[in-house]
Amino acid sequence: MSSFWVLFDTYMALAVALINLVFATFILVRTPNTLIYRIYFFICIAYIVWNFSDFMTAAAGKTAWFYLSLVGSGMLPALMFHWIVTMVLPEKRNSIWTFFAYLFSAVLSLSAPLGLFLPGVKAFVDSPLWNILYLVLLGPFILGGITLLLLAVRKTSDQGERSRLRYLLAAVIIGVFTGLSDLVPLLGIPTLPLGHTGSLAVSTILAMGVWKHREAYDVLAQMRARLESMAEMAAAIAHEIRNPLASIKGASTLLSGELEGIRDPRAWEHLTIIREEIDRLQGILETFQYFTKPIPIEKEPVSINRILEKTVKLVELNPVGLKITLDFSEHLPMVQADASLLKQVFLNLVKNAWEACGNDGRLLIRTELFPSAIRILFRDNGPGIPPESLRRIFQPFFTTKAKGMGVGLAISEKIVRAHGGRIEARNLDPRGAEFSILLPVA
Repeated sequence: MSSFWVLFDTYMALAVALINLVFATFILVRTPNTLIYRIYFFICIAYIVWNFSDFMTAAAGKTAWFYLSLVGSGMLPALMFHWIVTMVLPEKRNSIWTFFAYLFSAVLSLSAPLGLFLPGVKAFVDSPLWNILYLVLLGPFILGGITLLLLAVRKTSDQGERSRLRYLLAAVIIGVFTGLSDLVPLLGIPTLPLGHTGSLAVSTILAMGVWKHREAYDVLAQMRARLESMAEMAAAIAHEIRNPLASIKGASTLLSGELEGIRDPRAWEHLTIIREEIDRLQGILETFQYFTKPIPIEKEPVSINRILEKTVKLVELNPVGLKITLDFSEHLPMVQADASLLKQVFLNLVKNAWEACGNDGRLLIRTELFPSAIRILFRDNGPGIPPESLRRIFQPFFTTKAKGMGVGLAISEKIVRAHGGRIEARNLDPRGAEFSILLPVA
């Protein structure tokens, strides 16, 4: 064997160990804690032990690493067989055949490190008999796993499941034939060992399969899919509620006409409650659309200072007793944004400042230019935000107001985020609150 191939094979083993380390971390962090993923995790560990130990055997020249590598390669057939059975025949995942697969693998794997201490065992591990037993005892399980995969691919009618099984089948077949190339030279037959190269191919194919079908493996992708389904269902429920609500409102209008001759104040009080609650429900449904679907944004070049000026003029048409001071940075660049949506955010922040400060309150609105963003500050002199509420004020339907619905800041945060920016809140010293909006500059 050429020195080039020896060097190539050595570093290929290190690459496989690192790739499977990444895989093992992914499984721990991003997959459910179920049997099929636990088995796959130990498959990655077996690949790491086998390949890294072979790398250290070549790099350090110590035979102890070689015997440790046999532990990893010896456990792989049983783990792969158990994984395949669990995937295609979950009801037989703990069958007697799985037990024998682990038994034979354990006997061969544990004999390797024992050879470091027992000369008789070492002679057995170093002899061709160890490799012959590997093929005789574990070969049927390898062929059985391939057969199960072939039958499962032919049987399933689900295209997604068939695609996932094909990736696994390709990985197993490549792993088997390249792994055999490592055993053949030990039987005295000269051939090029391809085990580590095959391991890299197996890891790559499995990575491609996991990425393509990540919603079947990745718990975060599954959560996103469920949230999207829940959003669609919530939107449908909101639509269905809106129709009977309109009927109730129409009936309450007719009922008010029939109550004209009734002087009992309790009847009118109850009708007023009905109307108020209908209006409240309609307001919730109107704002609910912001949380069940993406916000439609029509971006165009706009001036932040100009939008703020229009917002303040709109507030001044309905005096609220809040003294507003403007401190604008000159020559701000234009921003790609939806002016009407940003105006909605600014109006909501002004309204919140007035409700917090009352008629004697003061509000400072300031704009500042940063290298890649524009910051808009809203500073009031109110009592500030309760510390226990500061981290929750942007959550939908969270409010500290007696009659608030808790959607204003949540919608504002979503609008700002849809523009690629962010909004933050903090308390000022000694009193007051500050809302800061950062919008990117194109």
